[in-house]
Amino acid sequence: MQTRASLPPECSIAVTSIRTKLVAVGRPIAGALLSLLAALVAVKIFSHSQFRVFVPLVFVAVLITLASRFGSIVSIVGAVLSAMVFAYFLFPPLFSLRVEDPAARENLSWMVLSAIALSYLLFPPGKNKHGSSS
Repeated sequence: MQTRASLPPECSIAVTSIRTKLVAVGRPIAGALLSLLAALVAVKIFSHSQFRVFVPLVFVAVLITLASRFGSIVSIVGAVLSAMVFAYFLFPPLFSLRVEDPAARENLSWMVLSAIALSYLLFPPGKNKHGSSS
């Protein structure tokens, strides 16, 4: 087995490039999976609560937190995935993406719209934490 020191210099650049690409792809996927997991936990906790209609509105805080860590695209993908999870598992009719309750349907819409707007306003894509372009 060759170590990094024994590889020619052009191979170390290729290894670094591949590693950078994996991190660039893996971070958003990890963020989207975290939002999906958080939505499933919220469904489990609030499935029999009288306040379940408000879960999507409170969940915006989770999505904005994920946007601060993983970027605004993760918040958008997470909002769509979470809306589907909430529609399927939280609101009647269960196991359907159709939502009968107009208030719940509106709150799902507000969750997606506010997660998109806030994540782009607070964490614009293409900017790192120091404000310069990446």
